[in-house]
This record gives sequence, C-alpha cells and structure tokens, in this order.
Amino acid sequence: MAKKEKLFKSNIVPSVLLILTVIVAILFRASRSNWVFIGTAVGFNALPVTLLGLTAVCATLLGIYLRLKLTDNAFCQKKICRAVFVITTVFSVILILFSFIYAIGLAVSESGEVFVLHLKQTLAEGALLVTVAFFTLFYPLLSLKAKKTVAVISVAAVILFGFNEFYPLSSYKITSTPMVIDNGKEYSIVFSTSDQGTAWAEYTYNGKDYKVYDHTGGRKKGDSNIHSISVPYDHLRNNSYKVGSTRVIEEFSYGSRTGKTVTSLEYDFKYNDSKDQRWLVISDWHTQVDKASKAVNNLASDYDGVILLGDASPGVDFEQQVITNTVQFGGRISAGTRPVLYVRGNHETRGAYAKDLPVALGIEQFYYTADIGPYSFIVLDSGEDKDDSHIEYGGMTDYNTYRADMIDWLKGTEVKNDKVIALSHSWEISEVEEELSLSGWAELERLGTRAFLSGHEHQCRFIGDREGKEKELKEKYPDIIGYVDGGKVGEAYVANLLTLNENSFKIYAIDNNGNVFTDEKFEW
Repeated sequence: MAKKEKLFKSNIVPSVLLILTVIVAILFRASRSNWVFIGTAVGFNALPVTLLGLTAVCATLLGIYLRLKLTDNAFCQKKICRAVFVITTVFSVILILFSFIYAIGLAVSESGEVFVLHLKQTLAEGALLVTVAFFTLFYPLLSLKAKKTVAVISVAAVILFGFNEFYPLSSYKITSTPMVIDNGKEYSIVFSTSDQGTAWAEYTYNGKDYKVYDHTGGRKKGDSNIHSISVPYDHLRNNSYKVGSTRVIEEFSYGSRTGKTVTSLEYDFKYNDSKDQRWLVISDWHTQVDKASKAVNNLASDYDGVILLGDASPGVDFEQQVITNTVQFGGRISAGTRPVLYVRGNHETRGAYAKDLPVALGIEQFYYTADIGPYSFIVLDSGEDKDDSHIEYGGMTDYNTYRADMIDWLKGTEVKNDKVIALSHSWEISEVEEELSLSGWAELERLGTRAFLSGHEHQCRFIGDREGKEKELKEKYPDIIGYVDGGKVGEAYVANLLTLNENSFKIYAIDNNGNVFTDEKFEW
C-alpha cells in the first residue's frame, strides 16, 4: 500500500513516462512506412494512425496529470484520476517496450536507412509539438529565473533557425565522383551535392570550350541534390571534363539567392571501342556498398565500363537513398572515367522518389539499346516482380502496361552489331505476364542475343536447370546464355567481370572474401 501511495505521490514516474512516450510517438511516426504496409497486409489500414493516436493520447494524459500534480491539484487524489493514470501507465509501458524493440530491429535491418531519413524529418515535427506542449502546460509553473533562461534559449534558437534559413550554415560541396551513364542516345553525367543547386559540365571539344548545364527547356534546374548533364557521345569520348555547381538558397520569379560555387577535379573519360573489352557487372547490393566495393577490388582494377543491374536499396522513398546507394556508389566504382550502363531493379520502382529517378539519372526511359564498339547492349526493365494489384504497391504502380509497351518497343527494335548482350534485372523480363516473357525472349533471339545478364535472385547460376518456364525458355532458345550474376548472397557480396573479345565472352565472379563463384567461357 505504501509503494502504491509512493507511486501516486512521485513526480518522477509520470515525468519519465511522458518523455519516453513522446519519444515513442516520434519513433512510430518515423517508422510509418512499415506500419502502413503491415496495416494493409492485415486488413487494418488505420493501424499506423491508431498506434500514433494511442501514443499521443497517452502522452497528453500524462502531461495533464503531471501538470495537475505539480500544482497540487486536489483532482489528482480522486479515484477516477488515479485510475486513468494507472491505465495510461500500463499502455505507455507496453508501447514503450514494443516500439523500442521494433525500432532497434528496424534500424539494424536493410530498411534502417529509410527509418533514419524518416526520423530526421519527424524530429522537426516532434520538436515543434513538444515546444507547444511545454509552453502550454509547464512554462507557467517555472520560476522567474527559469522563465528568463527558457526565453533566452528560445530566442537564440529562433535567431539561429532564421539565420540558417537565409544563410545556410552547412558547407556546400560536391559529394560524389561523377557517374557517366550511357542512356542509349548520349551520355548523362550524374553527380550529387550536399544541398540543392544548379550544375554544369565543362570540357573542350574540337578547340571549342563548352559549359553544359543541367536544365529543362532553358531553365537551369536548382531544386535537387542530384544533377544530370546531357553531353553528346563524341564530345566526351576520350576527352577530359569537370563538373561544377552553385548552391541555390531561394528561387523566385524575379531573381534568386545563390550561395557558394564549387568545381570538381578534371576527369579523363576513357572510351574503348575495340574488340577486347572488360565490363564490371554489379547487381543487388541493397545498401551494402562497402562489401560490393571490396568484391570489386578483389575482382579487377582495370575494366572499360560498369553495368549496374539494379536493386541498390530496399526502395527509393528519399533522394538521399539514390545519392548514397546509386550515385555515390556508381561514381566510386566507375571513377568518373568509364561509361555506365544502368538497369533499373524492382526495388528502384518503389517509393515516392521512384517517379523522379529517370530525370535524376538523365535516362528518358529504362529500356534502350547502346552500341559500344562491336557490341550491342539491349537494356530491359522488368519493373516490379508482382502484379500491380499486390498490396506492397499501395495502388501506385502500372507496370503491367509498362512492360507491354516495352515488348512492343523491342519488337520494333534493330541492333547495329552481330554480337549482342541483353541486360535485365530479372531474366524472366516479366515475372507476371508469361506471354510477355516468352515474347521478350523470342525478340532477343531474333536480335541475335548470345549473353543475357540478370540479377534479382541473389545467387550465381546459369539459366536452364529449373523446371517450368525457365527450362522451357532454355530449350526453346538454347543459343541464349542466361546468367544470374549474384549480388548480395547471404552475408557475402558477389561481383562479376564480363570479358569480351572477337571469338568469345567470359564470366568471372568473386565475392568480397575472395571466393570464386563462376569462371566460364562461351563462344559467340
């Protein structure tokens, strides 16, 4: 009985519970993308709102209870008030334990990056709400000296925030080595900066100096941290270039406020159009950029180009995910000096930023052909791996139509060279519409495809052994060598090297630990 009375008399218990419950509300808000999916999966779409609402109610009740206790309000001694406090305490403790365990599990998972980015957004929202609640409930109870201290801190914070809005305190810099993507029509020089700004590439071609901007219809783009500059093939091949950017603080109809201008080192872009070529092939790194880079280092230091087969992260909810896992990583392994062929993975089709990815990377559409010396590459986009109606997509996809359009395009496509290599995230081309998959393989055979490289399955193997559609396709099109190139395989990461010459092509795969997975050669 004495312990019970002590609980009701203590100000520490409701204070600690209130602080922890506010933190829980922020954690629930930050992990809302996961809760939305869970709610949809269990048929309770209001689950994320319910969890957040329940936590907010608990925090509000605890705040009111603590306010009453601090003023020695007699209502605190009434049974109804004590009962509400006990019930709120029980719910709060359950929510605290559950949310902390869930948040820790989420933070160490592949989705941890998304959780952290959502958390950064949520902290600003949470700080505003906590500030309003503090000044409403507890500020009047402070001593005059404490009030003055809080007032000084508040004014300083407002001044600092306002100054940062007009004159950003963070440094402005280029945050990636450029990645030069061959988009089938021209090169797209892609790089990132620490804040939004305009961007350009500088080079000299045939004695003339060029400064080409990232622009749309003559208007420089200044609202992104990712920049893509289109440059004609001839202008960049075996030529040097550098990139630059000017920070854009505010952009208006009549003027704008800009900040620091930064420029990169000069890069010597190498284009190998000979019969002997070596291509680094990377797929399914799923944020594991360090492991993938180590596998690349084990594989080779000298290669002529990079093929990215998709699935850089679990999704693209934020621009920052593309910066970290695609732009920075692509620039890191291509060194800004080698061409990159980019294939979109199914995880790059997910999230709010997915719709902005074509513009960010300077690729008009994710299926195209590219001719590099005596070799023709056919880049395909398998889109999502489930039907558009699947609950994972939340009604935001139309890849059924998209894949049909791609196959129509493929039927009208011709290639320049007789040595043809196809690239697709999924070897099935369509994992949903079997007729599109069959049509796609038929068109690849018509075009003379010999090598077909894919990812998606997180293993190294050649296509043809499994029963069903795979075996049927291999028997029907035996001349197409289909290969799944590894990527993140268990705790390891497997990278591949595609070696091309006049008579044959070779696939060699090794992981970050130095283990060899594939070493096979095929005649054209």
